[in-house]
Amino acid sequence: MTAETLPAAHTSTEPVVKLEGITKGFPDRKKGFQRIVGTTDVDIEEGEFITIIGPSGCGKSTILKMIAGLESVDEGTISLAGQPITAPSRELGIVFQQHVLLPWMSARQNVLFALETDPHKKRSKQELESLADEYLQLVNLSHAADRRPTQLSGGMQQRVGIARAFALEPKVMLLDEPLGALDALTRHELQLQLLELCEQQKRTCIMVTHDVDEALLLSDRILVMGAGPNAQIVHDMKVPFTRPRDVENLEQDPKYHELRSFLLNSLTGH
Repeated sequence: MTAETLPAAHTSTEPVVKLEGITKGFPDRKKGFQRIVGTTDVDIEEGEFITIIGPSGCGKSTILKMIAGLESVDEGTISLAGQPITAPSRELGIVFQQHVLLPWMSARQNVLFALETDPHKKRSKQELESLADEYLQLVNLSHAADRRPTQLSGGMQQRVGIARAFALEPKVMLLDEPLGALDALTRHELQLQLLELCEQQKRTCIMVTHDVDEALLLSDRILVMGAGPNAQIVHDMKVPFTRPRDVENLEQDPKYHELRSFLLNSLTGH
């Protein structure tokens, strides 16, 4: 079976994120220098949900960190709405695998603190509190808004992190395996919440995951990376399922299982 692979969709407007000829390597004791990410070109349009999958060590998270401005590129350029990315920006929200909540603050205070430190959006305290409560409600955490991180489960902590990142209203959301450390049931619940949130917000999202089913559920496009070193994108696959998506309907669709098999075979080299 051959999955549909395609170049990034072309529109008359500038891609919201553009990777042009980027590479990245690191010092290596034996070889002196090891290139991790080979020459990579990707255009990401506004409102797309992109997932990046690939074997361990192929540079998925490295690409995400370069987009976030946390790592520099060795060659090429990365741009956001036509402007080069050279440092972290509030236009780029990020959620990591492990939450980075302030332990002495409640869930609401963690979201509110992030909003209060944004100098570019002048809002009254009442408006900020209302916005914090709105995003906690979107991730079903209104009942736990006054709890501190130590009083929350791992899944609830990640929901706070997701609510905080989305509340800042960045142009692009970067998600570095945010559900990877959770148990299967909690992970599934958060996948559904993230799916609903992204469909409501229509925000551009770029997510790294090892989970093929997660990629098919959430994505508009899936970028498949080959094995490293010098890893490159070997497939740029459009996900054909309409939104809103329903897990049960997806799992009954023969196309879903065809694409799932293709992705698994791509990851294992078959």
